[in-house]
Amino acid sequence: MVARETASTIFALATPASASAAALLRIAGSQARVLAQKFCGSDWKRRCVQGSIRLPIGTVPCIAWLMPAPHTLTGRDTLEILVPGNVEIVRDLERLLRECGCHDAEPGAFTRLAVEAGKLSLAQAEATLALVTSSDEVSRRRALADLGGESARRLTDLAARLRTLSARYEMSFDFSEEEHALAQEDRLSGDLRALLADLRAFVGREGSQPRREFPSVALFGPPNAGKSSLFNALVGQRRALVSATPGTTRDAIEADAVFDGCACKLLDLSGVGAGDADLGRYAPQARQRALAADVLLVLCAPGQAADCAHEFTALTRQDAALRSRALWVQTMSDLAAQEANPCGLPQYAVSAASGQGLAALREQLGVRLGELATGGSTSLLRLNATAALTMLEVAAADPLAPTEAVAADVRRALTLLDQALLNDAPGDVLDLIFSRFCIGK
Repeated sequence: MVARETASTIFALATPASASAAALLRIAGSQARVLAQKFCGSDWKRRCVQGSIRLPIGTVPCIAWLMPAPHTLTGRDTLEILVPGNVEIVRDLERLLRECGCHDAEPGAFTRLAVEAGKLSLAQAEATLALVTSSDEVSRRRALADLGGESARRLTDLAARLRTLSARYEMSFDFSEEEHALAQEDRLSGDLRALLADLRAFVGREGSQPRREFPSVALFGPPNAGKSSLFNALVGQRRALVSATPGTTRDAIEADAVFDGCACKLLDLSGVGAGDADLGRYAPQARQRALAADVLLVLCAPGQAADCAHEFTALTRQDAALRSRALWVQTMSDLAAQEANPCGLPQYAVSAASGQGLAALREQLGVRLGELATGGSTSLLRLNATAALTMLEVAAADPLAPTEAVAADVRRALTLLDQALLNDAPGDVLDLIFSRFCIGK
């Protein structure tokens, strides 16, 4: 992957792959200037211009942003093209770019180029991923701090303090038989406790979201939205009664489920909205359980978008943070084309009957549940900082621990912090990190 994308021009759709008012395609590499001349007849210099692109569907107007290297995030010549968001137009344009010698970008390719060009640190690259996938306000604030470099600067300062403390522990061995050795050990212990307090504040252990070992995933939407069918498909067995009669599911049906190794409680809630055959008798309970869910799947069958949007908007008036925990799931995708959702939520099109889209939805649920299981700490920087904190807390908790043992724990914690701040990570580590990105980032 690295060799091909380093030597070639890559492109990707940077907006959702669904019908919309506009679609943006991002192109990075030497072919960018050739395409700018082809589409817009423009010299290669920084500007925004209008143009047109001849496609099989017809001549399509476009707006293009021309960004010459090296003053781009990727360090390469970059062209961004805005066209009408018709799915067929986008497909035709992607085919044309391939014919012009461009290659489809791998996940995270543009961010990886930015790291290789020295425009982003590895910690900032991971922060980009964390910001895109964050599912709550705490993780969003942390990701923004990481992206701006604030977190790396704070951790660098903490690592420098820990390095000094480690050296002082090592020096203390030479004076262990002298009269003032006990007082020196007390000062070392006091300084370690002070550093621990600052490292706890950095990690966010105090006041952060609790670790969720068995979170809930709720299926919410109008009657006949396909909730019970999807519930059975995700569980892998028939647990909920499937019927065309509205109101079949009344009390919530629960089942244990596992997505990407993360266990959860899956809830099939009663239908809500204008088509409720029970005249709203079970709707209040369904809405309350939807508000309490750690991950909310808003299910929408063809023709139900307005009803779904009305119900979801009503919920967000009670809890604005619900938006960060919700996914829009268009069901029965084998019967109707995917439609844009009016709430602007991350969207998945699935068919419980054919299995279409289920793998992508399961993967996203695994990501969301993984964030909950780690309390939002998913970057190398924060995971290593958390591991170092745990190690130092154990060392500091035993007042009878030999100084040599505490010094060894301090050295190991320092190694973890140095690894967290390492920009020149091995290639396999980079591959793992960037494989988690979506296409176009």
